[in-house]
Amino acid sequence: MNKQTNEELNETIYSEVLENGLKVYILNKPGFKNTTVYYGIPYGSLHINQVDQNGKNYHFNPGIAHFIEHKLFENNKGLDVMERFSQLSCNVNAFTSHHETVYYFSTSLSTIDQALNLLLDFVQELNITKSSVEKEKGIIIQELSMYQQMPEQRLMYETYRALFSLHPLKFDIGGDEASVKSITKEELEECYTLNYHPSQASIIIVSALDPQTLVDMIVENQKHKQFLKRLEIKPIQANEPVTVNESYYEFKMDIQASKLTYTYKIALPALNSQKRLEEEWKVKLFLELLFSSINPQYEEWIKSGIIHDYFGYDLDFAEDYAFVIFYGETEDKDSFIHLIEISLNQDIDPLLIYLKGLKRRYLSYAYRILDDQDDYALSYLHSIFEQSDFDASIKIIKAIEAKDIKEARNYFDQKMISLVYMRGNKLDS
Repeated sequence: MNKQTNEELNETIYSEVLENGLKVYILNKPGFKNTTVYYGIPYGSLHINQVDQNGKNYHFNPGIAHFIEHKLFENNKGLDVMERFSQLSCNVNAFTSHHETVYYFSTSLSTIDQALNLLLDFVQELNITKSSVEKEKGIIIQELSMYQQMPEQRLMYETYRALFSLHPLKFDIGGDEASVKSITKEELEECYTLNYHPSQASIIIVSALDPQTLVDMIVENQKHKQFLKRLEIKPIQANEPVTVNESYYEFKMDIQASKLTYTYKIALPALNSQKRLEEEWKVKLFLELLFSSINPQYEEWIKSGIIHDYFGYDLDFAEDYAFVIFYGETEDKDSFIHLIEISLNQDIDPLLIYLKGLKRRYLSYAYRILDDQDDYALSYLHSIFEQSDFDASIKIIKAIEAKDIKEARNYFDQKMISLVYMRGNKLDS
C-alpha cells in the first residue's frame, strides 16, 4: 500500500490498486467519528456515444446512466439495499451527473465490514429482469415529469437545449420520456458491462479507521469475484457547432415572477485538465469581482430592482464544452441584459485591489473541504477522474495575478449568447 503525505495540507492518503484494477484511496482522518465511503464510476449522462479498443461504436439512449443507478438499488434476489443499509445504521445514497455515477454511505460505527461488503456487492452486480426494467420506466418518467414542473430545473433544461444542438448536454441527465421508453434490458446490461468494470472504478474512504484494515476488507471481498475481461472504452465527442443552437427562447410557466438565463457559449481551445482548471478559475475570480457584493455597484443594482436574491452565475469548462450562465428573476429582461454587458466591459482595474482578499476567501473554502467528509471524498474523486492533483485548485488560486483576471474578458463573445426567458403570471395580468 502506498502512503503519501501532503505536508502543506497536513493530509495523509493511502492508496492501493487491486489485481482487478479497482483503485482504493484511504483519506486518513484521525479523530473523525464517522466513516464515509464513495464508490465512483467515470460514466455519466454525457457518455451516450462510445468506442472500444477494437473500433466498435456504441450508442446508448439518453438517460441510461441514471437508469442503471436506479436498477442497481433493486436486487431481484430479494435484497432491499436501502433497508439493509438502514439496518446497518448507515445512510446510503447515489447520484448520476454529467460525468460520473457515484454510490456512497456514511456511518458512525467503528466496524464497517458489512456495509462495505454490501456497497461493493450491490454496485458490482446488475441483476435485472425484463419486467423490472419495464416497471422502472414508469417510475423514471414520473420523476422526469416532476422535474419539468420545477421552475429552476425547467429553466436550466431549456438553457442547455438552447445552447447545444448536438452535444448530449441538451438532454436531461435522466433522458426524456421517449429515450427512457426505448431503453431495453439488453442495452442496460451491455452499457453496464462496458462501464462498470472494477478497473474503471475508484473507491474513496474518509475515516479514522486503520487504513490497512480497510484495504484488507476490500481485497477480501474482491478476491472471490469473477469479472469479464475489460474492454478499453472512451467517449466519442459530439461534433457540436461553435454557435448557439437558439439565440432566444421564451416559454411560460405558472410562476409569479419571470426568470431568465443569459448565457455565453465559450469556444474553448484544446487544453489538458490542468489548463482548463486554470482558465476556469481566472474567469470565476473575474466574475466574482464584477458580480458580487465586492463590487460597490452591486448594492445599487439591488436597490434599483434590476437584480434580486435570485441572481448569480455559473460556469463550466469541460473537455468538449464551456459556458458561463447568468441567471436572474425580473420582468425587465432588457435592463438585466444591459447590466451584464456593461459590467463585463467595465474597467476592472479599480476592483483588482480586492483580488487578494477574494483569493483568501476561496482558499479558506478549499481548506474547509478537508473537514467535510462528503466534500473531501467527492473532491478527491473528481481529481482522480480528471487526472489532476487534489490540491490543484489551491495552487492555481495562489498563482493567479491581476493580468490573468484581465485576460478572462476575452472569453465573452457577443456573437455566442443565448437568452432563455421563462415568463411568469405577472405578464398576463
